[in-house]
Amino acid sequence: MKFGKICVLVFFQLILFSFILVIFLKTTELPLKGEVDYLTQMGMIKVNQMTKPPGFILPDLEGRKISLKDFQGKFVMLNFWATW
Repeated sequence: MKFGKICVLVFFQLILFSFILVIFLKTTELPLKGEVDYLTQMGMIKVNQMTKPPGFILPDLEGRKISLKDFQGKFVMLNFWATW
């Protein structure tokens, strides 16, 4: 019974991941003639070449120092936010 629940959960996770992937790929395509480029309207800029990010170190939630180099070769999304 437990194995069946895990299989159902994995199935739904794969469906959700596929749906998100399709949406992401659709929004990153260049607009066709007559279509609206929503990413440009939101101020997103597509870069043509990769640039090397500056090296920096930030503390994590436990206070350990984490360097950007620790994640070399991996996708990193930094979210800087504050409550005023």
